[in-house]
Amino acid sequence: MRSWKQIAALSALLVLAVSGCGALSDPPPAPDPLPERELPEIAYTVDESLPGTTDANAEAFSVKNVAKTDSPLAGKTIYWLGSSVTYGSNSGGESMADFLAAKTGCICKKDAVSGTTIFDDGSSGNTGAKSYTRRLTESTVFDKTEKVDAFICQISTNDAWGDRKKNWGEITPDDMGQQEDFDRSTTFGGIEFIIAYVADTWGCPVYFYSGAQFLDKSTSSSPRANDNPTGTDYGELVENVKKIAEKWRKFQLDVQVIDLFNDADFNAAVSDNYYSWAMENPVHPRKAGYSQWWTPYFERFLLVSLDLY
Repeated sequence: MRSWKQIAALSALLVLAVSGCGALSDPPPAPDPLPERELPEIAYTVDESLPGTTDANAEAFSVKNVAKTDSPLAGKTIYWLGSSVTYGSNSGGESMADFLAAKTGCICKKDAVSGTTIFDDGSSGNTGAKSYTRRLTESTVFDKTEKVDAFICQISTNDAWGDRKKNWGEITPDDMGQQEDFDRSTTFGGIEFIIAYVADTWGCPVYFYSGAQFLDKSTSSSPRANDNPTGTDYGELVENVKKIAEKWRKFQLDVQVIDLFNDADFNAAVSDNYYSWAMENPVHPRKAGYSQWWTPYFERFLLVSLDLY
């Protein structure tokens, strides 16, 4: 994965080559953008007989009881940046990052603080000093000298909470790609800063993930309905992150969205009954939800995206 500094250097060399050589009247065409990954079908480990018989946060579903498998992900280092879903706030601090590490033998390091936002409003709280971008640059969890195989960032529902859409900002033009180009006080600026920072620091793929689909409580009585944020607002945020990822793939940077929100097969893999049992609410899974439903999806995505499938 080339950093933006490398891309800028290559572009400068190309300009010099073209201007200094009469045989080259036109520059070569730009490389094709990296495509989105197409994922094969997945067999979930969901057990629909469990709801009503046991607690979805029971010890039996804990990380320590996960059966380890032989996996090509073993030994791979994956960094996770996020808020409550990445942390596992309703599952005893255990999330898909922990279940994935226990199952496959990969090394997962989490910098996750509940209630935090991607945008940094300059305050001393969760929307400022603890914001995604501030924690990324000041992290005591992430090692700037370590070889990292993938960086996974949560698309925070906190950025779609209340009136925070006003902080989303704008997606920058294609010619803006340096860390200093991005307004970290906005959600979109924070996302682009994260991509540039990770590319410059670790040179690894960057994957943003969404939560499972939820609806608007004002129009739906489904157990998958939520009122703040609404599914409409969060879905709009996810779509904008996909546009940002598309921008960066134009320059051969491996930026993808792990889109649980819009994956019909993923969301149809569980009944409403199982959903109500495995999810504390439409945003936060319990242990069984992470281990049986979410983790297999992340495992499959990483195997394919890192060319290990």
